[in-house]
Amino acid sequence: MSKSKQILLHVAGMIAASQSDDRFSISERRTGGMSFNPDYKAEPEKKELREFTVKGNKILAYSKKDAIKRLKHKKK
Repeated sequence: MSKSKQILLHVAGMIAASQSDDRFSISERRTGGMSFNPDYKAEPEKKELREFTVKGNKILAYSKKDAIKRLKHKKK
């Protein structure tokens, strides 16, 4: 086979591959499925303060453990 025929054969193969219905072709990867969104921001968790009674003191906190810590910091 001559050099020009080999080049034409490679070019024809590349054209055929680019026009096939391959799932992994470049055009489908860009348009379909999930993609990266640079503006995406996850919603922060919204915790509610609850009222706890620790040693007779009413304290607003997220948990019993947090209420004890807040009480200790309040007394200092």
